[in-house]
Amino acid sequence: MRAEDVIRLKGILPTDLGSEEIRRAFPEELLQRSVFTARQTSVPYLVQLKDVALRFAGGEISEATARAELLETLQAMGHAQSDGGGIANPASRRRLNLILETQRRMASSVARLNSETPATLLAWPAWELRRWERRKAPRGDWMQRWQSAAESVGYEGVARHTARMVALKSSPVWGALGAGAGGFRDTLGNPYPPFAFSSGLAWADVDAATARRLGLDVGSDSLPSASISPSREEIAEAARKAGFDLGEGLA
Repeated sequence: MRAEDVIRLKGILPTDLGSEEIRRAFPEELLQRSVFTARQTSVPYLVQLKDVALRFAGGEISEATARAELLETLQAMGHAQSDGGGIANPASRRRLNLILETQRRMASSVARLNSETPATLLAWPAWELRRWERRKAPRGDWMQRWQSAAESVGYEGVARHTARMVALKSSPVWGALGAGAGGFRDTLGNPYPPFAFSSGLAWADVDAATARRLGLDVGSDSLPSASISPSREEIAEAARKAGFDLGEGLA
């Protein structure tokens, strides 16, 4: 499975809620299976966003081209970059870049999960969370986030007594990290990178010998959950459980 395949499988979720409200209103299983953005109820725009994100993730178009296509539609809807460059403006360069990059990275992580096999897990049973991309103002609290997430799951599958953020691929710490354990509100609710908006951290494979040296019980590990390969029926069922009717938005 490729990143673009993950996006292709997703449904459309129009909503007039803000980011934090969305996380409170909808279950993670629905959000992980949907293309949405805060305070966007236009189904045609979300359908286009899904298509553009799919082509961007697949390398068919550049980020600049993807952004330009979305901006043209947003301007026709009455939005303009002159409204301001902040994240709250749907047509701002910053927001469009954030949406496109987040969709691409989330899809890449899910595709990576789907590629795991017993053989790869035997050789590389753990992940390390480390910085892969620089940020002008990087968060300085990732170790605090990590410790909070690890404590919330009783350090299950988490390497202790190390300054490295390492855990088995099946450890529940990844879900806790994405859920904002410890009270962090800028997380995305996913058990895979990016765990928070605009995060430059990502996974690096950790080999079996290193995992054992860090005290992890490699032999008891199991395949991590890929979680996203939904059918239309599965998306609709997740929406039904949330009391939400996707109607024609399901695509």
